[in-house]
Amino acid sequence: MGTRSALNVILPVPDNVHSLLPLSSSSFCFNVTPVFFNIGINEMATLAESLGYTKPQERSNLDNFDRLNQYYYRFRKLNTCSEKRGSSGHLQLQSLENLMEQLKISVHSPKNKNVEILQLSSKICRKMKGLRFTSCKSAKDRTGMSITLEQCNILRSEYDLAEHEFQRALDCMRSEGCRRENTYKNTGSRKYAFNSLQVLVLPKQYRPPAGTYGSTQT
Repeated sequence: MGTRSALNVILPVPDNVHSLLPLSSSSFCFNVTPVFFNIGINEMATLAESLGYTKPQERSNLDNFDRLNQYYYRFRKLNTCSEKRGSSGHLQLQSLENLMEQLKISVHSPKNKNVEILQLSSKICRKMKGLRFTSCKSAKDRTGMSITLEQCNILRSEYDLAEHEFQRALDCMRSEGCRRENTYKNTGSRKYAFNSLQVLVLPKQYRPPAGTYGSTQT
């Protein structure tokens, strides 16, 4: 619905959500603020960095930080955290402010494969109750590495995963479960489509465990 530049999306909601709407209306309109952060981490990103072809990516991340920052200031005015959790809500807003400051520093820092941008922006989106998608070209290999890393970061920060168990949990999530099933449903093989050289150029936190990858269809 709507136009090419102004889409209207109808979202059906369950009764418990619908009951929160104003009594005078059976529908509720809101605007979506989309932001997009991109960091290349594969061998093509290595080549682009060596040739100095990363300016478009850097400009895009800067532009999207500005958009996110504008949304953050609007979010702060809602004061939702302090309303719900008292003093702990204030600490949440402080933490969010610190994350925004770290992200600002990261997007202005010329650094190869600066995956901190991806990790910080995902934490910020989660704290502001945003909806977020993670995807690479095939939505299975680098995506699987990124999603499992985020899951373990959440376990560590919110569920007290011990530091010495972090890598073990990360390897387990990448070796078992839905990430491997996703590769099978896409290619008929339960292996991530990386060869040994490709694994070596990935940032360390994004490398799959031994035995889970091999040259296969992307």
